[in-house]
Amino acid sequence: MALIRSYFALTWRARTWREITYLLLGLPVAIVWFTYTVTMYLASVALAVIWIGVAIAAVVQWTLRPIGDFERATANSLLGADIAEPPPRLYRLREPGKAPTLTGAGNWGFALLHDSQGWRTLAWLMMRIVLGPVGFVLALSAIVVPATLVAAWLTAAAYSLGMVAGPGSEDPSGRAVVDTAAFWLLAGTPVVALAVPMFAWASHHYASLVAVLARAVLGPSLSERMAAATERAELAETQVRVDQELHDSIGHMITMNIVQAGAGAHVFETDPVFARQALRNIEERGRAAMGELDRIIAAISGNQAESRAPVPTLEDVPRLVEQARGAGLTVDLRLDAQPVSAALSRAAYAIVREGVTNAAKHAPGAAIHLHVATLPDALAVSVRNGPGAAGAAPLAALRPPSSAMGRGIAGIRDRAALVGGASLIGPSEDGGYEVMVLLPLGIALAAPEDAVDGSEACCRWSRVRARVGA
Repeated sequence: MALIRSYFALTWRARTWREITYLLLGLPVAIVWFTYTVTMYLASVALAVIWIGVAIAAVVQWTLRPIGDFERATANSLLGADIAEPPPRLYRLREPGKAPTLTGAGNWGFALLHDSQGWRTLAWLMMRIVLGPVGFVLALSAIVVPATLVAAWLTAAAYSLGMVAGPGSEDPSGRAVVDTAAFWLLAGTPVVALAVPMFAWASHHYASLVAVLARAVLGPSLSERMAAATERAELAETQVRVDQELHDSIGHMITMNIVQAGAGAHVFETDPVFARQALRNIEERGRAAMGELDRIIAAISGNQAESRAPVPTLEDVPRLVEQARGAGLTVDLRLDAQPVSAALSRAAYAIVREGVTNAAKHAPGAAIHLHVATLPDALAVSVRNGPGAAGAAPLAALRPPSSAMGRGIAGIRDRAALVGGASLIGPSEDGGYEVMVLLPLGIALAAPEDAVDGSEACCRWSRVRARVGA
């Protein structure tokens, strides 16, 4: 039943009549474009000897883009083809404010000749001269045939009811023919009803085929779509990288300032020396945050003319720990790492910084245990917060992690995955919270069964290795 309803409903849909309108206009429009392009190109060939033909060829080639824009807009509005805009022209005959030169004209002509979108528009215009007549016949039939069938059926019904007079009694043979035709027309009412939407369906599917062809020819080419997708991916990657840098570096400094400001305010009356030192530390970190922000902005804009502070690595972890301790945090550091590549060193530092920041933000007062070690095949990083000062709540006892923490953990996982590593983040056995990350020294981490050598370190990291290839 639904199929029958959809079959007859197509005749009354607004989109069907927009498609019929497009197909009706297709023939005269195709004739106009075909005549214009063929005449202009033939004239350019005939007059090429006296150089006027070159100018004519340049004019017709330049106008192909606007014609393509018109065809694309028409197909989108009447057919719903959803054709994307191709990349704009990136060449000009002359720069604004400058006089035209022969060299500039030659470069412009060369670029115009190699404009693929212009040639594809020309191919579409040649296709239109073939598609136009067929579409015109189908669209005209979609209007004329249903109107004729309905008018014939109504006339036959009116004749059978005596509302319309037939041939006179002086022509009995003609009346017999009319009676027979009226009878069979009324008897074949279901056939007439099924035939009414037939050409509307044919026009609809033909218009859908034209829309597919127009989308393929008038829209961006495959290489242009790939270039646009690559550009969007690069932009998204840049945005993610900037967001991560801001979250990691600036967010860490702000968190440390908040912790130290709270500690200084708490002992402002009882320990003014500590309070003054806290204010000095806040000032230094604020200046460092401004410098880091300046470095990130310079990296985005590509302006690296001035000397910038180097990106921190594992060698800067002790300084990071001293800053955290200066802010009032309890940090236990074990740094047993050997020199590694710059990429791994930067990633490890960022993971340590994010782990310390999360612990300070979400488990205030809890002790932070930081361990960085070199295994046979990996650089191991562990940041764990556990029982600290009296009354300090470990992370697992706090409310569910906030969105900011979730983003920090996602950043740690992303950094580990980027270099082929593995991470395990979650509650620890003592009620705290632990971040464990393995960054491969080679191409990839060893499988769990290949890394077991009986040592305590390997056994401790076996849970993280179990995630390799999972």
